[in-house]
Formats: sequence, structure tokens, C-alpha cells
Amino acid sequence: MNTQTKHYKQLTLGQRYQLYALLQHHLSQQAMADTLGVDKSTISRELSKNGGRSGYCPEAAQQNAFQRKRAACKSSKVDEQHRQIIERGLRLGWSPENISCRMKLELPEKAISHTSIYRMVKDDKTGGGRLHQLLPRFGKTRWKGGKRKAGRSLIPDRRDITERPEVVGQRARLGDWEGDTVYGQDAHLVTLVDRKSRLTLIGKVKDKQAETVAKKMVELMKRVPGAKTITLDNGGEFAMHKAVTKASNADIFFAKPYASYQRGTNENTNGIIRRTWPKKMAMGALTKQEISDMELIINTMPRKVLGGLTPLEVYTGISVALIA
Repeated sequence: MNTQTKHYKQLTLGQRYQLYALLQHHLSQQAMADTLGVDKSTISRELSKNGGRSGYCPEAAQQNAFQRKRAACKSSKVDEQHRQIIERGLRLGWSPENISCRMKLELPEKAISHTSIYRMVKDDKTGGGRLHQLLPRFGKTRWKGGKRKAGRSLIPDRRDITERPEVVGQRARLGDWEGDTVYGQDAHLVTLVDRKSRLTLIGKVKDKQAETVAKKMVELMKRVPGAKTITLDNGGEFAMHKAVTKASNADIFFAKPYASYQRGTNENTNGIIRRTWPKKMAMGALTKQEISDMELIINTMPRKVLGGLTPLEVYTGISVALIA
């Protein structure tokens, strides 16, 4: 066996059972290491840590190793720099998954898992801290209303999602968008999200009249030339979709009624917006700057689905430092 490829590592439960059997034959540590395909130091440390007065037990060794690993994570992984990064990220609306993914990109030597971040937040809560209140879904309540009536019959020349090119479903290119409206008491938001990069555009409208929504969509699409497709839901506010197609040259398709998963990217993005601007909120007073700030927050938020990159980085191809 090529000993250059062997180094110290912890044994699996299966290897620990094999080691127990080999011990019954009173083999040397080197012979047992060769049989298991590990370094001799692995056998030496395993017996030293998990031998015990009553002899070696595979199950007990596995449990001891697990407890040591967990204790080491708690005591050494999270330090003050971690706490600062985590608190800053949570205040920006990032989830523990977002924070963990971003750390792997910018600070790989300090990266910790999202479970470690959740554990730190839990420990902080136990100690009287309030970090848990910054979690994106803290205090979230579900909408208990019934299904909305689909406006499918109100949309002339509607093109079903089944007619949409297959390449759109692959998320392999920029320019395929999903659109929707976010309801407010006295005003509403029109949101557009690029399927590949998750780049988000937001515009406020005073009402949900088809003409008003179409004009806002055209305005938003002028900011990102090169749109190829837009996938919408069946709300009557999108009845003037042909005007949007004419102005943007983007083919528009409509998801199946009550199939929000077919526009999952847009639905998830609207959920991020709702964390700050909840249902039944009066949106008429929202300023252009507040809406622009919301766009910036969403577009500079690291995403697990993007490997820790932000929508803006994927869309532009330019990376920036966010936490380092």
C-alpha cells in the first residue's frame, strides 16, 4: 500500500467495528492500520482516546467522538469576528444560509455552517439576547385567506407556459424574467426577477389597472435591455401584456392558475420584500429612495442557490467584498 496517501483521520463506525474484531486477534497497531487502510497514528489515537479500562467498544467510541466534535464546534468555531459578521448579516435581512455561503467565498478559513449560526443565535437567545428577532422568518404568520380568483379569462391572447422555450426552465441565460404585483392598502408594487441571476426590479403603482401596470413594467424593462421572456401569473392587471412585449421585445407567457411554483423565483423574492413591508401595509408613502434601497438590499444579498454570490454579481459578472 502507498503510505504517502495515508494520514490521520477519524474512523467511521464501520471501521471501528473492524478495529474491534482485529483487536481480538492481538495484531500490532501497524498491521491493523494496514488492514483498515489508515495511518498507524490513527489507530494509536483511537485506542488512546477511546480504549478505556473495560476495553475498546465501537459504539462508545463513536459516541465519544461525536461528543468531542460537538463540544469543539461550540467552544472554538464561533468567535467575536463571527458574531460581528452574523449580526451584520442578519440586520441586512440575510438568512444563516446566506451568511454561511458568503463566508465560504470571502473568508473560507473562517467559514462556519448555517447550523452553527443557528446554534449561536439560540445560545444568544438563552442568554437574553435578541439576535433571534433578526432572523428573516421570526414571527412570520401565514395568510389564512382563500385562493384568489385567477384572471385567466381576462387576459386576451394569453400564451400558456407550456409554449415557453425549454431553455427558460434551465436558467442558463440572463434575460428570462418573472413578474408579479405586491399588494398594498393604497398602492402596490410591480416586481420583476431575472430567473438566472435573481436580479430584482421594483416599481410602485397607484393602482392595479392593466394600463398602469403595463406602463410600469415597460419602465422597469428599459433599465435592463436584452429581455427575452417574462413569465407572469394570471392576474387581470397583466391584461395589457402585448404593450409590454411591443416595448421590450420580450415574449410573455402565463403560468398555470394556482401554480405559483412555476414562478417560484418571483414568489420567493416577494417574500423577502414582505419581511419589511408586510401585508395590509399602506405603501402609498413609500419613496423612490426607499424602493431603491429595497432593490439594493435584495440584489446584494448572498444566495445559497447562487453559491454565495449576490444577484448583482451574477448579473454583472463583477464580484465585490461584502464581509471581508
